[in-house]
Amino acid sequence: MKCTLLIFILFFSGCVVVPSDDTTYINKCEISSDRKTLKVVSATEGLNTFYSISDLLLLPVTGVITGIYVGVNNIYHLGEEQIICG
Repeated sequence: MKCTLLIFILFFSGCVVVPSDDTTYINKCEISSDRKTLKVVSATEGLNTFYSISDLLLLPVTGVITGIYVGVNNIYHLGEEQIICG
């Protein structure tokens, strides 16, 4: 029980990378998808914790996973824009 709690605290006590909508990009025409960007947020905002050793693990792992998602989403967005907008 204590080991599980320690692992939970370590992995959720740092910064993570999340996808967010790219508000600076203006679509050329009406399409259903939005461009995404990566955003680093603190998973423990308001808990008065500082950057920890878990950031060294959590930030790159979430960065790679979220980066793949954002890359695939933006390629889909580009394709949809090319097909619909001409």
